[in-house]
Amino acid sequence: MDTQTLDFRLIEIEAELFALDYHLNLIEEQIRNKEVFERMRSQRKIKKLNLTRDDPEWHEEQYELDYVIEFLLPRLFRSTFLVSLYAVYESAVTEIARLIQKQKVIAISINDLKGDFLDRAKKYFKDVINFQLYSGHEVWDRITMLSELRNAIAHTNGRIEMLNKGTKQKISSWEKQKVGISSLDGFVVIEEGFLRDTLRLVSASLNDLVERYKKWDDNQARL
Repeated sequence: MDTQTLDFRLIEIEAELFALDYHLNLIEEQIRNKEVFERMRSQRKIKKLNLTRDDPEWHEEQYELDYVIEFLLPRLFRSTFLVSLYAVYESAVTEIARLIQKQKVIAISINDLKGDFLDRAKKYFKDVINFQLYSGHEVWDRITMLSELRNAIAHTNGRIEMLNKGTKQKISSWEKQKVGISSLDGFVVIEEGFLRDTLRLVSASLNDLVERYKKWDDNQARL
């Protein structure tokens, strides 16, 4: 292949999204492997102690097993992925905003605006650089949800009691909608399906943004 035909513009965004997909597969594989290990360990312990359902120790062992499999592993493994996914989104949007700002010779940067990142990004792309940030409300709703969850995890480690009232209400609403978000033992817990759907939507949004930027950049070069 002729290397001159390759387009390396913003290739790091594509590489990061690919790495995130690979990372998510590893996370889910680790969760499954750890679940198998914990079940085997529990069975060996029950057999060694000759425990039955009539023994309080048997129920204690089942509680500990369920705690690890249904709560601890999903919470710790999947929460960190959400933080990484949001970081990739924010850095990608910031980079593309910076490139357009530079080419249009605009003094105001995305960081000069007030508010949280998504508010600044939406306003900056619409009102300052006049470039479409996203396509479709489904994508933006999921990115907004990702941001809310990321903040809950990064600032309170997902402890619901430490969240502000608005975030608590949103998490409660999402849980009722059965989108793959739940609250267990006072913490936010994410299901695999939610992670995969969110990665798919964020990847599609960023890939679309990158491609539209490249077309715009090509047009600028011809002017």
